[in-house]
Parts: sequence; structure tokens; C-alpha cells
Amino acid sequence: MLKTMLTAMKQMSEQGLKERTSFRAMWYGEWSDLFLKAFDPESTVVYTSIYAFPMEILAAFDVAPFDFEIAGSLPSAADMGLPLMERAEGLGYSGDICSFHRASIGGYLQSYFPEPDLLISTSFYCDGKGKTNDILSHLSGRDSFFLSVPHEISRESVSYVEKQLRDAAGKIGEKAGQKLDEDRLREAVRSSNRARRLQLELHEALRARPAALNPQDFIGYSINGQLFNGRETREILEARLIEELAARRSSDKARVEKHRIYWLAWLPVYRSNLFEILKSHGVNVAMCETSSVYWDEMDEDNPFEGLALKCLKNPFIGRTSRRLEGMEEIVRGYEIDGALLFATPACRHSKSAASLIRDEFSHLGIPLLVLDMDISDPRGYLPEQVRTRVEGFIEVMDNRPALLGGK
Repeated sequence: MLKTMLTAMKQMSEQGLKERTSFRAMWYGEWSDLFLKAFDPESTVVYTSIYAFPMEILAAFDVAPFDFEIAGSLPSAADMGLPLMERAEGLGYSGDICSFHRASIGGYLQSYFPEPDLLISTSFYCDGKGKTNDILSHLSGRDSFFLSVPHEISRESVSYVEKQLRDAAGKIGEKAGQKLDEDRLREAVRSSNRARRLQLELHEALRARPAALNPQDFIGYSINGQLFNGRETREILEARLIEELAARRSSDKARVEKHRIYWLAWLPVYRSNLFEILKSHGVNVAMCETSSVYWDEMDEDNPFEGLALKCLKNPFIGRTSRRLEGMEEIVRGYEIDGALLFATPACRHSKSAASLIRDEFSHLGIPLLVLDMDISDPRGYLPEQVRTRVEGFIEVMDNRPALLGGK
């Protein structure tokens, strides 16, 4: 089923690009093309967390990256994810486990996924991903690799992560039957640096009103667009996104904007009324947490050190305060009226910080909505409850200027 869905995505993207050059068509086309390569029996397939593990390393090898979480979300987006979750649950995998992971286990057991040659996960962003990685490693009989990233940044921790990244590159090379090409890795880092500059350029453009990007595409791409880190594709997509933002602002396609919000963490992949409600009330996503540029440019002559620092500086590692650094500048610079934390139940890594996040936004005079919705499992989705909570949040933003004595 997944291969069929990816093939359809690729065909639709190709057809769309024949009609006009579109960021969304380019993104979906490149995404489906890269994942489809994992189904080629000649490919070396590396399961990995594309939003956490440095994809620049994989870009330096002739391998096919594949993320079972991202892949497992596709059936849910097409209203076909529930049977996969039920398959996993029927084997004893609890409903408390992230729905992405239940869908992934079910998808693998249904032979929807390509067979991995190596499975890589990380200690940050997702607590359950490492365990699911172990489960799939056990089911497939293939080796796994776990990247452990400490909470503190020091000379010792940089060396510790750098050694692990070198070990991971060695594992990938061993499975691919090739040695690491240092020149290719340096070029991947150069490309990543160029994409980073473009991302900062996009962030500057997003300060202006209105926030003309489709919020689902913006948030979704900020997460799974990292699949392309280290590849020219990422640079092309960032440049195209900047062009489309400018074009929409100068046309009648710009969204009506009454309020601008800051979006924290993830988003639902099944069909819901969430973004429809926001749009109908003129609420735009001006910036999202997963689009933040928290790392410095990397030294291409010391790529492993640069990539280790990129891992260590991830705001989802260590104290919650790291997620909130610079928040006042974001609130002021993007004229934020409210913040929304998408609190999917199993994501304790993100959701458990809700109280501290609320305190920070309260200090800044900004209301926060902690929205409890599952990321992939629609069984607990109650549209009227979502409407009541979101519209209540919007009402608070409507009344905020009066509470602050004018705006």
C-alpha cells in the first residue's frame, strides 16, 4: 500500500509541475522519489529519524533513507492508518504508545515498508522512537544504532557525539559496501550551510504581514523537509518557498490575517477541522518551533564536529528553557498574538513542558492553548470539542488588546 501511495504522490507531483512550478509539488515529488528508492531491491536502506539524525551523513553515501514515522503517517493522512494501529494493538502494543509507532509496527508487519539494512535512532525529540526502532530491528533481524546526545555542551560531550557519528558513518558504509567519501561529506555540509542561510532569509520574510504560507505545509515541511539536509534539493525548496511567499503577498492569494500565532511541536496528519477553524477566524501561523535555526554554520573541514554541535544544540535536549530561548524576540519580531502547543498524548518529550511553556508566554502577555489531539489516531478526535477550545482561544486573543489597554 505505501509504495502505491508514494507512486501516486510522485505522479501527482509530476503532473502538477507540468502545469506550474509549485513548492508543494516539488516537495512532495522529491519526498516520494527518495522514499521510493528504498523499495528498490538494489538499494541499501537506512531507517532513521530524519528530523533528528544528521541527514548530511546519509547524503554522503549511496543509500536510501527511510523514516518509518513519516511513512507511517501517510496512511493516516489518507484515512487508512487505523487498521495498521489495530494490527499492532492486537499483538499487545498498548494504545499508550505513540500512534505513529503503532502504525509503523503495523505497517511493517503488513509488509508495507521496505526491508531495512540498518536502523538508526536518537535519544532526543522522541522517547518512543528508540524503542520502536529496537522492535523493528528485532522483527527484521537487522542491526540498529542509537545516537546518545548528552544534555550539556562541553568539549567532552562534543567529542562523545562526534565519535558516535563517525561510528554511525562506519556502520552505514559497511552496509552500503563503500567507504565514507570525505569530499562528499564536506559538500553535504556546505549545502546544509547554504540551506540554513536561505532558511534565515525565509524567517525574515515571515516577519511581514500577512503570513501567506499554508500553515499545514509550513509546519509539515519544517519537520520532514529535514529529509533533504545535505542535498541540493533542500536549497532549491527553500528558495522556492521564499519566492512563493513573496508572490502570494503581492497577489490576492494572501490569507486574511486577524491574529498571528506561534506554533509549538507537531500537527495532526488525519483530516480534522483544526486549520479550517483557524483560517475562518483569520488566524495565521507566523512562525513554528520546528522551523527554528538553533545551530551555527558548520565548519566543512571539521564536518563531524559541526554535526555533533548541531545535535547538542537541539532545543529538545535538556531543560525546557532551551525551547524558550529568544522567545521574547520572536513574540515581538513576529507580532505574535497567541501560541498553540499541539500536545499529542504520547509525546511526553514535548507535552510535559506545557506548564513551563505557559508560564513563559504568560510572562510575555501571550495566551497559550495546549491542544490535546492525537497526532495520527482519529479515534479520540471530537470535532466539536476542538472547535470549542480553539474558538475560546481565539476569543481570548480578540479581547487581549483591551486587557492590555490598547494595542
